[in-house]
Amino acid sequence: MSAQFRGVLSGEQQVIKGTWSQGERSATLTLTPVEEAAANESASTTSSRPQHPEKPYPYRTEEVTFKSDAGGVTLAGTLSMPDEEGPHPAVVLLQGSGENGRDYAYRGHKFFLVLADHLTRHGIAVLRYDLRGVDESEGRLSGASLEDLARDAASALRFLKERRSTEAGSVGLIGHSMGGMIAPWIHGQFEETAFLGLLAPLSLPGHQVLSQQRARIADAAGASAAEVDSIRKQSRRVFEILRSDRDSADVASQLQPILREGGAQNDRLQLKIEANTSPWFRDFARYDPRPALQQVEVPVLAFFGGGIYWCPLSKTRPRCVLRLRTAGLTACRFAYWRG
Repeated sequence: MSAQFRGVLSGEQQVIKGTWSQGERSATLTLTPVEEAAANESASTTSSRPQHPEKPYPYRTEEVTFKSDAGGVTLAGTLSMPDEEGPHPAVVLLQGSGENGRDYAYRGHKFFLVLADHLTRHGIAVLRYDLRGVDESEGRLSGASLEDLARDAASALRFLKERRSTEAGSVGLIGHSMGGMIAPWIHGQFEETAFLGLLAPLSLPGHQVLSQQRARIADAAGASAAEVDSIRKQSRRVFEILRSDRDSADVASQLQPILREGGAQNDRLQLKIEANTSPWFRDFARYDPRPALQQVEVPVLAFFGGGIYWCPLSKTRPRCVLRLRTAGLTACRFAYWRG
C-alpha cells in the first residue's frame, strides 16, 4: 500500500494521535479504543450498501442454460422477466475481465443483480450469466480467447431473441469495462443488437490502457517519478512482445528477463508469465475498439467517469463529472452534486 501511520500514545486519554500518509497524501488520524463487544458488532467484511434487492421480487426469475457457438460449452444464467404480458424489450449484461459470475459481485456488492433488478422493474427482461468456467457454466476461462467470450455473448443474444416473451427487434447489450469494449465488436461481427449500453468501456487499444493503468497505480501508491517512468518503459517492452505473432513459448522466454528486471521474484515469475501469455490477455493487448465503435449505427449510451473534485461553491460537497461519449466524440457533459 506504500502507507504508514505515525502517532503518539496519550496515557491519560488512551488514544493515539498521528498522521496517516500514503504516497504524497496525508491526513490526521486519531485511534480510539472501543469495547470488545462493540468492536465485534461493528466489524464486517463487506461494505454497507443501500442496494440489496430482496425477495419477493415484483417480477419473475428463471434459471436458464444455453449453448455457446464457441466450443459448444453450456453457459448458465438467470433470466428476469416483467410480470406483465410480453413481448418485452430485453438486454444481456456483460461483465468485465476476471472470473465473474452472473451477479458480478465485488466485496459484497452484486452489481449486476442490482442493475437487473432495476431494469426488470421498468419493463425490460434481463439475462445475466456466469462466464465460462465460472460457477455453473461449463468450459475453462483460463484458456479462452477474447473471441470465445464475444461469441459466448452473441449466443446469449440469440437465446434471448428466440424466446416468445421477448421482442426480437429490441434486444441489446449492456457491458462494463471489457464487456463494454467488446459489445460493439459483437454487434458488428457476431450478432446484431438493437442498442448498446457501455459502462466505462475501453476506447483505446488494450496495450495503451494497461500501460497507463499500471503507471497510474504506481503513482497513486507513492512511487517516484523515476519509478513511474521505469514502469512505463517496461510496459512498452512487454506489450511489444505480447502483440507480436510469436508463439507462447517464444514470448515467455523473452518476457522472463524483462519481468525479472521489474522485480518479479522466482515464486511469482512463472505466474506472471502464464498470465501475460494467456490467449485472452494477448488478445486484449492487441485489441483496438475504435474501428468497431465507428461502425456502430444503433443507439449507444456510453458513460465515463471524469473524476471527483471539490465544488468551487462548497468545500464539503464533491462534484462528480461524467462525460457521455459515442465513438470517441463527446456528445454531452453533465455534473452531479451529492447531498
